Amino acid sequence: MMTQPIRMFENLTSETAPAGGNDKTSNVLVDRRMLELRARYARAEFVADGLAEALVWTGRQVKKLVAAVQTNLKQRAAESQLQRMTDRELADIGLSRADIPFAIRGGALGAMPTIDPVTPVAEPANQNLRRVA
Repeated sequence: MMTQPIRMFENLTSETAPAGGNDKTSNVLVDRRMLELRARYARAEFVADGLAEALVWTGRQVKKLVAAVQTNLKQRAAESQLQRMTDRELADIGLSRADIPFAIRGGALGAMPTIDPVTPVAEPANQNLRRVA
């Protein structure tokens, strides 16, 4: 299979001026060329704007990722600090060892402790109350 040489854009258009030089045809050719030039500039501007928006979006995503990693590191440090405490120290602040991940990272939706709006008293999220029969 033989390959064909690549034709340039000018060779593919039919706007070549005739040899005799017709003013009407040359004006149409100039107008057409100006229209093509404006379209190229418009396309280039559109692509540049799209690229700028893509870079801004990527920057925002990177910032979110960095913030998430920083938050995770802080939470792990706080959890480690609580794990190093004795049971007595944890009891003094109202926690047990099982409550440490919940206290640090928060609970799932609907598992957070409810706070009474009238009196600022929070019910414990873990309702392990022994019921007397």
